[in-house]
Amino acid sequence: MQTSTTSRRRLRAALVAAVMGASAFSGTGMAHAEGDPTAWISSDEMTIMSMEKCANQSEEYRFRLYYSPDYKGAWVNIGHNIYDMLALKMPYSPARPLYFCPNTGTGSGQVAGNNAASAYNWYEGYIGTVYYSAGYKGAFDMVGARSGHSTLWNTRNDNRSIQFSRPW
Repeated sequence: MQTSTTSRRRLRAALVAAVMGASAFSGTGMAHAEGDPTAWISSDEMTIMSMEKCANQSEEYRFRLYYSPDYKGAWVNIGHNIYDMLALKMPYSPARPLYFCPNTGTGSGQVAGNNAASAYNWYEGYIGTVYYSAGYKGAFDMVGARSGHSTLWNTRNDNRSIQFSRPW
């Protein structure tokens, strides 16, 4: 069941995308715009299967969780809300956890849920909130646009979900 707030967010995201798409052309080609982490997705398959989650830089996945404090150790990029990092939903297979990317440092290949110690948010217009519990509940750490937390004080190694929002 959708709430009117959720419907308004989706409508707003669609309108922003339409305006961005219409104004994205310039004389030299197409301009790059960051992805919309609040856009609705039907499953977590995008996160599990995407090469962007382990890319050094990404326009679509601009929030990064780190295994260690001070933005060190293994990492994984996030590009949309995640209801439960320990149980990403797939269309035709059992749920599975989100993992830190291979060959990115200490903690590589470990489950990201309940294992992240710091986070950085490269999104211009979105706040990323890391929650203690699945379903965007419990203690949380808000990571403002274009900033980070060298230590997730409220959710360090106890983080299950991530939700994005606009600061307005």
